[in-house]
Amino acid sequence: MSGAVFRLTAAVLLTVGGFCVGEARRQKLTARRRALEAVLELLTRLRQEIAYRRTDLNRLYAVLAAGCSPGGPLEKVFRDAEGFGQMQPPSTLREEEAACFAACFGGLGHADAKQECARLDYYRERFDGFLNQAREEEQRSASLDRRLGLAVGAMLGLLVL
Repeated sequence: MSGAVFRLTAAVLLTVGGFCVGEARRQKLTARRRALEAVLELLTRLRQEIAYRRTDLNRLYAVLAAGCSPGGPLEKVFRDAEGFGQMQPPSTLREEEAACFAACFGGLGHADAKQECARLDYYRERFDGFLNQAREEEQRSASLDRRLGLAVGAMLGLLVL
């Protein structure tokens, strides 16, 4: 009897594990989308501040870092850097997105206001494209990841039985 209980327990654990793997993938996609949204909001705010107020970037960085929401996608980015040029991309971004983030913030503050605004417009368009792609991917896999994970886990569970 203990062998049957062991097999049944293994089957249930494999099924639940498959579901959890699918859920983890879905959460990763959601975290990426939220990080891209936060970067886009930051770029929009930077452009407004530079275009209309011509705010000093060091002072602006301090204001934005202080106003960053705790637990938000950019909290660690602001906390670990002392200025825009030292910001590291959020870990949830993909390689191409992270490279774009590094290029954008690494080059900030080396031109006049008009050129900075043009650069920020360019990067906003790039991140808007990344965000649209992330939303599409997240929508496609909305419940599919969990179902596929559950199905794979159930199939492995049946093999154990």
